Amino acid sequence: MMKVLIADDENHILNHLKTAVPWAQLGLQVCACAHNGQEALDYITDHPVDILITDIRMPGMDGLELCRQVRRFSSDLAIILLTGYSDFEYARQAIELQVLDYCLKPIDVTQLSQILVRAVRKGYSKASTRADALLDRIEEGDTPSVAQIFSDLGLKGNRIYLAGSVGVHNIEKDLGAALSYKVGKHKYLYFSDPPLNRSAAAKIIAFAKGRSGIGLPDAPIPLEHLAGAVDDVLVMTLQYFINGSPTLCTQLVEESLSEDLFRQFDAYKSSPERMKTWLHELSLANCSTILNIRTAFRLLNHIAMCPALQNNGDEEAYLYGFEQLASEYLHLSDILEEFSRSLRVAAPAQPSAGTGSFLKILSYLNEHYASDISLKKISEEFHLNSSYISQLIKSETGLTYTQYVTELRINKAKELLKTTKMSLNEVSEAVGFNDYFYFIKKFKREVGITPGKYSS
Repeated sequence: MMKVLIADDENHILNHLKTAVPWAQLGLQVCACAHNGQEALDYITDHPVDILITDIRMPGMDGLELCRQVRRFSSDLAIILLTGYSDFEYARQAIELQVLDYCLKPIDVTQLSQILVRAVRKGYSKASTRADALLDRIEEGDTPSVAQIFSDLGLKGNRIYLAGSVGVHNIEKDLGAALSYKVGKHKYLYFSDPPLNRSAAAKIIAFAKGRSGIGLPDAPIPLEHLAGAVDDVLVMTLQYFINGSPTLCTQLVEESLSEDLFRQFDAYKSSPERMKTWLHELSLANCSTILNIRTAFRLLNHIAMCPALQNNGDEEAYLYGFEQLASEYLHLSDILEEFSRSLRVAAPAQPSAGTGSFLKILSYLNEHYASDISLKKISEEFHLNSSYISQLIKSETGLTYTQYVTELRINKAKELLKTTKMSLNEVSEAVGFNDYFYFIKKFKREVGITPGKYSS
């Protein structure tokens, strides 16, 4: 929720505003009340505030002077003035101070609520811009800029506590997070100065259902290591995929612990019967202590390219993202069983699709690139072997399936970044990336710079 500070020297006004305005319905929370401008300024200096509602006439520092002082260090704060004087001079000064609007006393709650709705919309837009800048600077490794953004938002120091969630939302207050950002369709990041509330996180997960996870490391993260830590925390949120149930993950599972699995795979990959038995046993095993979704993804791509599987193709990976993996399959065991059912002794012949079918596939990809279009789904759509589709695209375009889809998405993202005012989150979703931080990393890898730098 966005935070509101009310400044007025009359207690009955403060009490009336606190009780009469439907704050929660508007997505707002009154975080504090002040009786004069100096008291309000002191609070704003030390605490993040999104909206300031202030009377003009107050003892000591009045409302207009408060606005002048606030504007010296904050251009984002939405300011609403309260006044009993319908004087043009006040309105003129308010305009100069970039005040959102003003309300005449006695206060009309309906009118004030309408102004607050505009403030909320404006605030969300600015919050989105701030989130874009923060994630972009984190990926760039621009520690001074990251520190400055955090400082502007009320988070001081060179270390930060970090958490992530998927499948659960509106939990920042329970966790004690100072900041929360949406970084995917169902994914959030949380930042805080003091340690986040692990017991609250455990309670949230205990009542969660379906595809839900929270990643909450113990130790604070140095700002210079934040990019890697964010990546790890987002991996931790997906541990439910390995466990098969909502999960609170407080420590990233070591990738080195899974090396025995890779050795077993190498030993069995040439024997369909042994591979089938191994896959079945693996689907029944508890892999939560040896696999995170990053290593599971790696293992599954190895398995998908096994010569004994029907979907064997070229060097291209069968899966191309953690989000795709977690969205297409409920649990690790599901895909292992699917692989087991795909085992064969010899590859079935695949009829030639011809140029016409290739063009239909290409047209389908160009129209549906923003959705989850895995090789599996394309195979089902056109009733063709996924390996064959991969080979066909490679022979006709020179690109693997993954490369082709990625190029489509990145090119469209570049267009949107240059021709629209869409936020990074909006662009990411519009082109088919469900994880915004992954989109930033992928964009930088393909283009050479982050989306933020590209659009500027």
